[in-house]
Amino acid sequence: MRWLTFMILVAAALTLQSTVAPRLEIFGARADWLLVVVIFFGLYAPSGDAILGGWIVGIAADLMTIERLGLLALSYALAAMLVVAVRDYLFRDRALTQFILALAVSLILRAAWLIFRRVLYGPSGASLWESSADLVWASIYTAAWAPLLGAILLRRSHWFGIPRRRYTYAGLHGMGRTGV
Repeated sequence: MRWLTFMILVAAALTLQSTVAPRLEIFGARADWLLVVVIFFGLYAPSGDAILGGWIVGIAADLMTIERLGLLALSYALAAMLVVAVRDYLFRDRALTQFILALAVSLILRAAWLIFRRVLYGPSGASLWESSADLVWASIYTAAWAPLLGAILLRRSHWFGIPRRRYTYAGLHGMGRTGV
């Protein structure tokens, strides 16, 4: 993987996440574009690079927040590991696949973060029901962005040293012919 262009992408994604994403909130739900980047690299990059890339995105996000250092790094690295573990069983290029995968990963991460905050800091002003509703809406909004951003990144995948996969349907070109 080309790490210099990856770092430029991470810097751009962090900038957009902190400046543009708050302006695109819908009903208080903000998309997590950094998670979408992690999911993209989990789907298409080599396994080790995807996990390391997830950790780098997380550590960069940790440095931009006041949360405990390492929480996002661990979360995004684990998200990348989860995506790498299931990617061979999925149709990666399908928008529906990317939506469902982003929704599932986002729900898992946000639920873990909610539990972490509740255990560490105690109940906040919002009830568990309100926090859960926010968790679901933010996950759906993040998942809605996944196919669009994934398609943009896939078109530029050569910038990151990720080869575009070519399908060759070996042996299927002759099916249906009798050969007589």
